[in-house]
Amino acid sequence: MRQPAPGGRDGPAAASPESDSDELPEVDFVAYTSDERLSGRVRLDSARLSDMLNANDEYVLIDALAERLPHGGSLVVSEILLRRNELPLVHAAGPRGSRTLRIPTEPHRIVLRSGRYLVSGRLHSGPGEDPLASLRARRPMVPLTYATIEFRRGMEIVAEPIGTIVVNRELVDWVREGVPLAGGAEVPWVPARRSARDEIEHPVETESAV
Repeated sequence: MRQPAPGGRDGPAAASPESDSDELPEVDFVAYTSDERLSGRVRLDSARLSDMLNANDEYVLIDALAERLPHGGSLVVSEILLRRNELPLVHAAGPRGSRTLRIPTEPHRIVLRSGRYLVSGRLHSGPGEDPLASLRARRPMVPLTYATIEFRRGMEIVAEPIGTIVVNRELVDWVREGVPLAGGAEVPWVPARRSARDEIEHPVETESAV
């Protein structure tokens, strides 16, 4: 996650001419990184958010709020450049695409872990198709419906019903069919990672090996 360089290769203008980008709709965007929840708006350059996420490697988040997980604290930034390989999960918003292009599917309950997050929801695959094989064969960003995200905040388990979420399958640690085990048994324990700012302002003293 970083702020784009004004007018540079990574800036918003690099993706499309300014006249074209002004015509693109903006949609609400909420993404989860390994230790932050990022919310704001993005310009939608495809019929659906999941299509845009698969078509691009980077996205510019406008009027962004970065919330640190799980301990709290937030930062407001006018623009943030996000890379797809940094985003395990994205809350899907915006249009669902043309009804005429939809194909018949069957929902399958699945559970997966991605970093600190346990995600459960329904994966939609073709009739008679193995859902996990279907997941592996798809493009990186795969939508799940009726999804819930769970993660730990200290000893507490936080459960956030999301609706539809787009999962980066390239960042999935494991996946299985079914529903989560009772009592949060599968919600991962992830050690808190010190931020770069903490490392600079409060370095950890270590003993020399010499």
